[in-house]
Amino acid sequence: MSRLGLAGIRLGYLAGKASWKTEFDKVWPPYNVNVLTQATADFMLDHLDVLDAQAAELRSERTHLEDAIKALPGTTVFPSAGNLLLVRVPDAAAVFETLLTSRVLIKNVSKMHPLLANCVRLTVGSAQENAQMIAALKLALHGNLLKASKETPCALRKSFVTPAKRKSV
Repeated sequence: MSRLGLAGIRLGYLAGKASWKTEFDKVWPPYNVNVLTQATADFMLDHLDVLDAQAAELRSERTHLEDAIKALPGTTVFPSAGNLLLVRVPDAAAVFETLLTSRVLIKNVSKMHPLLANCVRLTVGSAQENAQMIAALKLALHGNLLKASKETPCALRKSFVTPAKRKSV
């Protein structure tokens, strides 16, 4: 429901053995689904065609966004089946700050776990939103390349030298 601006509406269901339901009923408070959530769910069920169309658009945009990011230097895009992409970049903090300056909000997840080092989480949006994010990401990654080349003058040149020749550089 987050794609419809209803991210705060939470509704789940349980499917399983009757014995599980009996155990869950012991800890669920009575009337644990509020009236607004119930009304929203009813409305959404009456408009499944809209949800289906939005899901198809999301899948298409996710594919375009993923392909565009994979083409950028220094990025690794992890597989996704949702409306978020996990991307490893050379410097997550710098990418986050550059995108923020460009008014594109992403999440820097690099400090959440060692396996997420230099990873950012991107939300799949509309074609226009994704184009803005890709442009800002290109700017951020270009800035990282320039920074690396200034700090280590041979950094870019070394990456293009064959391993046998690298020793002489």
